[in-house]
Amino acid sequence: MATKRQPTPAGPVSWLALVAATTLGAARADTVQAEIEIDPHAVTAEGPYRLIVQSYPKAQLDAAALPSETARPLGSAQRAVTHAELTRGIRVDLVEIADDIANAKENGGVVVAWVEPGEPTLEYDARRARPSPGSVWGLAAVPKETATVQLRLDRKLRNLG
Repeated sequence: MATKRQPTPAGPVSWLALVAATTLGAARADTVQAEIEIDPHAVTAEGPYRLIVQSYPKAQLDAAALPSETARPLGSAQRAVTHAELTRGIRVDLVEIADDIANAKENGGVVVAWVEPGEPTLEYDARRARPSPGSVWGLAAVPKETATVQLRLDRKLRNLG
């Protein structure tokens, strides 16, 4: 009698998502790939720059606004980037972690990204990061048919004071 095989996940799953899912107990992991581009004139200095990418359930994030201080991302990443990388485009894989990822993303997901001058901080995953005045940012809904989202960073955060 043949043994019953466990179903394999549909679509690409990164090794990091698998590690997260197996080491965090009840938590579930998923991946979203963000393809980020920026207007070459939006950033003028050579760098260095800090790129932050975060994903949220659509219910937590207004379609045209940045995340609030209390919003908690499902996934986040930060990395150092150069002016040349920004103008060519950057691909970032996000690992999303939640106790019930399907319910967290039931109405879809949103990815927000921004770039600002400076180096990445010591906070590895940038979950608590928020853009500073002068940051160039953008956001986009994650299409239901794919886990890849395309973002164009084309908005500039004005000074708050």
